[in-house]
Amino acid sequence: MKITEDLQFPATVNVRRKGDDILVPKRLINAVTLPDGTVEKFLRDGAIGRFSRKDGTKVLKLRWQNRWWPVPSMEDVERWTFDTCCETPDGDTVESDADGSWLRLLGLI
Repeated sequence: MKITEDLQFPATVNVRRKGDDILVPKRLINAVTLPDGTVEKFLRDGAIGRFSRKDGTKVLKLRWQNRWWPVPSMEDVERWTFDTCCETPDGDTVESDADGSWLRLLGLI
């Protein structure tokens, strides 16, 4: 089943896209000053955006480890809240309160 926004956990979108650029509030950006004095900015883990697919459907994605991952379905989140384990975006099984667990990334723990 293809997850679409209406089946996903209703995460709060905190970044938005304008054309090819992603506009982000300051609190979701980390900055590193490189040796040559330039500043490189990048999104922190936890940024959530709304993306359009080629077929026009919308999907929510969460930024984690420099990749965008589709937000899980409401059914998955409900299952994880009643279990002692939870998945990470890349499919590993961890304790529900682990740093990379979906429940932690979505701000539920």
